[in-house]
Amino acid sequence: MKQLNNMKVYKYIKLFISLVVLLGTSPATLQAQNSLVSTTQLSISYFLPVNKVPYLEVNTRKKVGRKFTPVKNIRVDVYFNEAEPNNLLGKTITDSTGKGRVGLPPSFKNNWDSLNEFKFLAQSEPSSGQEALSADITIKKAILTVDTTSANGTRMVTAELKEKNGNDWVPVKDIDMKLGVKRMDGNLSVGDKDFYTSDSTGVSSTEFKRDSIPGDQKGVITLVAEVDDNDTYGNLVTEKNVDWGKAIAPQKNFFAQRTLWSIRSEAPIWLLFAVWSIVIGIWGTIIYLAFQILKIKKLGA
Repeated sequence: MKQLNNMKVYKYIKLFISLVVLLGTSPATLQAQNSLVSTTQLSISYFLPVNKVPYLEVNTRKKVGRKFTPVKNIRVDVYFNEAEPNNLLGKTITDSTGKGRVGLPPSFKNNWDSLNEFKFLAQSEPSSGQEALSADITIKKAILTVDTTSANGTRMVTAELKEKNGNDWVPVKDIDMKLGVKRMDGNLSVGDKDFYTSDSTGVSSTEFKRDSIPGDQKGVITLVAEVDDNDTYGNLVTEKNVDWGKAIAPQKNFFAQRTLWSIRSEAPIWLLFAVWSIVIGIWGTIIYLAFQILKIKKLGA
């Protein structure tokens, strides 16, 4: 019995402590915590788009409460290797999304051709109420390709990643890639997975399972291979056009159809009939009345 009473007392004490903690965390305290604003953070990312010049993207944001919000109008200088005037690649000002972009200039080509690894440094200019910020990233030069194979009715999509090592290109394993079909609202995975990992030969592959996906008039679709936000290689994208889609006939001009919102010459037949019936009826009535008035005048004479 005594042990049972002790357990009840312990239970009440635990409940009391919980209530004290809850009361101490009042709505005002929570609101004060959520209103805390952290200092601005700066980050830099590397992008190698399809058949375009590589570029660097800076991102400025700060944590307000529990969420990160972008910080605009931050001036950022981007350098190669060290923050020296001769190493300046470009300047940018962050937009409403907190992002700014600097493309690699033509003067960087010699370094691009000769080096295997690159260090990029971003520094913000101090302004009123804002201290100077810095961030850096080290990227290995890599190339991503996408190809296709077809055998015994099975279509395969294959991506290959290689990094530069001296004068050679060596395969890179254990890298997650996206293999998709390019669409207007984003890329659709060609298979059942979101990511495919490269093997010891730097290759990742999967069966193409989007046979009925619409293409252009000839059934051509665009396959896309991507490496997203990798710490070593950055963001890489490559594409390849194949005729694996469903051919779609060109649509008739939207405004050349007989609809209520079309031009006058393409108005619906029933609408034209109704309008002309009304016009003919009104003018017919006016002409009839005019003849009747003339008859009355003649009779009166």
